[in-house]
Amino acid sequence: MEDESKPIDTGKVRFTMLRLQATRLEEMRSFYHLTLGLPVESDVHNSLSIRFCQTVIEFQGASDESSKPFYHFAFNIPENKFAEAKRWLAKRCTLLKDPTGADELFFSKWNAHAVYFADPAGNIGELIARHTLANAAAGAFDQEDILYASEIGLVAHDPKALGTEIGAHFGLPGGGSMFVGDPSGYFVLPPVSRLWIPEEKQKAAIYPAEVKLAVETEIMEYRARDLPYVIFADSKGSE
Repeated sequence: MEDESKPIDTGKVRFTMLRLQATRLEEMRSFYHLTLGLPVESDVHNSLSIRFCQTVIEFQGASDESSKPFYHFAFNIPENKFAEAKRWLAKRCTLLKDPTGADELFFSKWNAHAVYFADPAGNIGELIARHTLANAAAGAFDQEDILYASEIGLVAHDPKALGTEIGAHFGLPGGGSMFVGDPSGYFVLPPVSRLWIPEEKQKAAIYPAEVKLAVETEIMEYRARDLPYVIFADSKGSE
């Protein structure tokens, strides 16, 4: 009999590693490790890696701290634990609100609930319960229910062209749209200067990013033209 407490996803795309630039690494370590209780994968000079269950995010010290790089990323959580996750997160940090004052969003198109937070480097993080995924789990919500990164924002001057290329290289659905991938892993591709939700205060900007993607493909690497983005196929992660 299958363990009913173990989440089961139906999506095929998975981010196994994100390498992003960041400032304030000591504060980032304190926030993710001490405040949210997530394990430190490695902590070396000018680099900090945090494990979010199935995804590792490596924050590298920004070469130019004055640029204050920031990103949007989201994490899937068990679809039945959104209310618990929101309460858990609210005890540990301030929840971001949209212009109406709401501190949670429901996306009818995706049948998903989301709550947002900001980390010390200014990244916009999101916990999202996608009710289309068969990943309900028993027990109280804790940090182990932050299952994996399911969104990474890659900003572009021509998002349609970037989405078309990523979709074609890795055989992902949604090529040419703002969301390329599936509910287990979306590349979110806004245009430069678009305001990030929920607060609609931070303008989307281009900063370097490397992504490892667990997907079966013959093309192992993609480098975006005229953009500081590299995407690798992670064969181990797709096994």
